[in-house]
Formats: sequence, C-alpha cells, structure tokens
Amino acid sequence: MLLYSLLFPIISVIAILWFVLRYMKNKNSFTTVILWSIFWIFVSIFALFPHLSTSFASLFGITRGLDFVIILVFVILFYTVLRLYFIVDKMQNDLNTIVKEVALQNEIALEDEEE
Repeated sequence: MLLYSLLFPIISVIAILWFVLRYMKNKNSFTTVILWSIFWIFVSIFALFPHLSTSFASLFGITRGLDFVIILVFVILFYTVLRLYFIVDKMQNDLNTIVKEVALQNEIALEDEEE
C-alpha cells in the first residue's frame, strides 16, 4: 500500500472533523459541511481504491482516472473562486453604501454646526 493511500484518508477525516467543528461554532453553513465532506470522502475513496477513479471517469467520457480527478479539482477550485468573487463583490457594495451614508451624515452634521 502506498503512502498516499494511508495519508489521504487521515487528512480527510481531520478535514471533515474541522468543518463539523466550524459548523458547531456557526462559522460554516450546513451546506458547506456537506459539500466538503462529500469531497473529502471521494478523496479517501480514490486514495484507497484508485481503480474507481477510472470507473467514474468513464461515466463522464474521460479515458483516464487521473484526468477525471484533475478536472474535478479544477471544477471545485473554479466554483470556490467564483463564490469568493461574489462574496467580495457584495462586501465592496456594502462598504460603498456605508461610506456614502457616513459621508452624508457628516455633511448634515457640518451644516448644523455652521448654522
């Protein structure tokens, strides 16, 4: 048995426990915990049974199991980056709104002081 066949399941269990603990502290949503748990379970399965990646790959018309794993990782990374982009964009819009409100309140306060 190769080293990664032992190492990845251990890392997967630690990662799943970490996400569950973050959920219990209300830092992650339940959906996030489920999605990442599914990901880490697949990582463990592919590490323990590498031939299964070829079976999954053939379902999607991909010839090699490693190609399937790499494409899957790219899809997950793309989804994560896109989600982070939307979060940052929303935060930027919220910050702009707050700055405008504070600026208007300061302008009103200055006008009151001048009178």
